[in-house]
Amino acid sequence: MSTETEDRAKAQAEGQAGGDKVPPMRADDHSNADPAEETPVEARQGFLGAPVLMVLIGSLALAVVAWIAVELLTY
Repeated sequence: MSTETEDRAKAQAEGQAGGDKVPPMRADDHSNADPAEETPVEARQGFLGAPVLMVLIGSLALAVVAWIAVELLTY
């Protein structure tokens, strides 16, 4: 079975014809009685690793340069 055939079969099983628009997604309504359950991967807000470390080091270096410039201009 090809992927196109599988996709068509899945769309028919879900009640969507080949060219019909997908209904818009709505935000989930959660309350204290029905809290959202997320895995640790889903709950993570952003990426970790080298790019984040480079941004942090770069911003620290710029802060040091700005501090030195302010100190030298105030004397």
